[in-house]
Amino acid sequence: MFKMARFATLLGLGLAISSFIGLMARHLPPLTVGLWVVLLILLVLTLMSYFAGPLLDQHFGWGEDTSLGLAIALFLVFMIGGLIGWLAS
Repeated sequence: MFKMARFATLLGLGLAISSFIGLMARHLPPLTVGLWVVLLILLVLTLMSYFAGPLLDQHFGWGEDTSLGLAIALFLVFMIGGLIGWLAS
């Protein structure tokens, strides 16, 4: 129960932050580059968790593919939030 509440809180926070960055990127061109850099970093994190994920899961005592699922969810949330912010203005 607490894990789902924590995950929902992080999901909402990530969506709010990425929407704000997307909204500001529409009006300030340097933040557009920043939005792309953040998405690239999250994509690299997702690829790294694909290869190193089982080691991280074992170290933290998580279930199988938890770190990969978190990395994919974080990448998708920031991508969707950035698009929402970009299109909202």
